[in-house]
Parts: sequence; C-alpha cells; structure tokens
Amino acid sequence: MRLIRKIVKWFGWCLLGLLVAGAIYQGIGTALDAKLAPPASEMVRVNGRPIHLVCMGKGPITFVLDAGAGAGTFEWWRLQPLLAKAGRACAFDRAGLGWSDPSGGAHDGATAADELAALVQAAKIPRPFVYVGHSLGANFAMIYHAKYPQDVSALVLIEPGDPADFLADFHGTRDEAMKLRDCGVTCYVVGAATYLGVTRLAARLLITGHTLLDARELSEYRAGLGRPRSTMALAASLAELPKIAYEDLDTHSFGDTPVLTFASSKPREPEGKETIADVKVWRVRHFAYLASLAGMSTHGKGPVTIPDSSHASMVMGDHESQALAEAIIAFVSGPPR
Repeated sequence: MRLIRKIVKWFGWCLLGLLVAGAIYQGIGTALDAKLAPPASEMVRVNGRPIHLVCMGKGPITFVLDAGAGAGTFEWWRLQPLLAKAGRACAFDRAGLGWSDPSGGAHDGATAADELAALVQAAKIPRPFVYVGHSLGANFAMIYHAKYPQDVSALVLIEPGDPADFLADFHGTRDEAMKLRDCGVTCYVVGAATYLGVTRLAARLLITGHTLLDARELSEYRAGLGRPRSTMALAASLAELPKIAYEDLDTHSFGDTPVLTFASSKPREPEGKETIADVKVWRVRHFAYLASLAGMSTHGKGPVTIPDSSHASMVMGDHESQALAEAIIAFVSGPPR
C-alpha cells in the first residue's frame, strides 16, 4: 500500500510539473507571438471588438476573400496581390481566428454572414463585391448571398465542402442540426490543451516546413494554432458543420448572380478506411456538386480545374494561384455568361 501511495504521489508531481511547464511554454510563446501582430490600421472595430482586415489595390472591382476552416488572411498571401491588380482586394479573419477577437456568437454560416455584413459596413467596403471563398469560406459565401444578395456582384467558389460530406457522420434531423451546441466538450478540451501549450508544441513539431507559405505566413499559422480562442473557434465551426450543411442546402438558386466554381486537379489522400477507389468515386460526385452550384445561376460556369493543384495549393501555390487569379479576373471582367 505504501508503494502504491508513493507511485501515485510521484505520478501526481510529474503531472503537475508537466502542466506548469506547459503553461509556462504557452505564456512565453504567446509573448513572442506579439511581434507578429498586425498594424493597428488594419484593425476595424465592429460592435466594439477588433476585426483584422487587410485591403490592397484599387479599381472598379472589389473582392472580398473568405478563407477555409481555421485559416485567415495568411491564406491569401499569393492570390490577394494578384487580384489587387484588377481592383480592391480585402481579406479578413473571421471571429476568433487570426487577429480578430471572438464575437461571442455562434460559428455557423448565418452568423458568419451577419458578422461579415457588419464588417463590410464598418469598413466601408464598396458594394456589390465579388465574394471569393475557399473551402469552408466558399460555403459561407453561398449563405451570405442568400441573406444579402444585393451585396454580391459575383460568387467565386473554390472547392466548397459538399453538404453530403458534412452530414456523413451526423445521424440527426435537420431540426436537431440547427439546435447543435456551438462549443461542446470537444471545444473546451481543445481550448484547455491550447492553454497548456499542447497545440502550440504540436504545431512546432509537426509543421516544420510548408512549401505553400513563406516564413511570416508560416509563423502566423503556427501562432494561430497556439491561441486558445483560435483553436476553440475552429473546433466550434467543425461542430457546426451539419448546421452549415443545411444552411447551404436551403439555397436552391443564385438567380442572375454570376457564379464560378473551381476544382483542384490532384486527388486527395484517402481518409480513415477509404481506399483509392473510394476517393475516385468521391471526386466524380464532388465535380457533379460543383457543376450543380454553377447550374444554380443563369450566369454560372464550372467547375474549372486548376492544373497541378491540390485543395490548398490552388490559393497558395505559385503557378496555381496565377492560373486561379487569371480565371477569376477574366470571369468577373467579361460580359455576363
């Protein structure tokens, strides 16, 4: 019995030591992250909280760029300057992500649309604008158009998620999906792990290099994974995927708004128990989904496949982003299709 007590005591002290070390590591990392902070001129106050907005370029066309799950302005480091050659290109960090403060609201598409509308008004972004969304940002673009169609001159949907995939592991009803808790147990566990430096350490060890990001953007990516508010916002948005799926499915037409959809050329890796054959079947279905989105507009086109691209490199790869920008600018600058 005495031996067991000693083991338990030793284990307890070791665990406490690890927790303290993790908290210290997190504190030091957070302090060092401060050097990456954006200039104050890029922060816009919306309903009393700062939102990170970066705009560049000028011209008759305005682009608003909405990144994928957990990403932010750093995702657009290649594409934004290219689009800025044709007009004003603005990228932002959604609530809780990047340098933006949490809003205290939900993380579904409807809430994201309302928060972006408030940012557009506060920052005096010209309307209507071309809404360029990548991945989850493209799903949010569709929901924004449904709520604020007068704000959007064209939709550019870069491989949005298929609602069927969002609902694959959800076995409830639509009503149950719409009532999902925004930040459940997983969200708080992720937040606690981040407070103790776990996600920051994992980002440092696992993300040792990134061919699609330069040094600053890579540092911002790692820093985001080391902030509790960012990891909790990501976990909350992933928990809301079934709700986002139904919000997208509620859209049946884009009317006369021009819509351009894009697809990557490289197949993704199999996930879980998937086989390569399963991925091939998925790609056919996903292409059909992208085509159906273009077909929901009287001026729709796509999917346009970007050569030699993956889901991420479409917007962050050197040659891939060039091809993407050229296709976007040609689409929004030409006559209605």
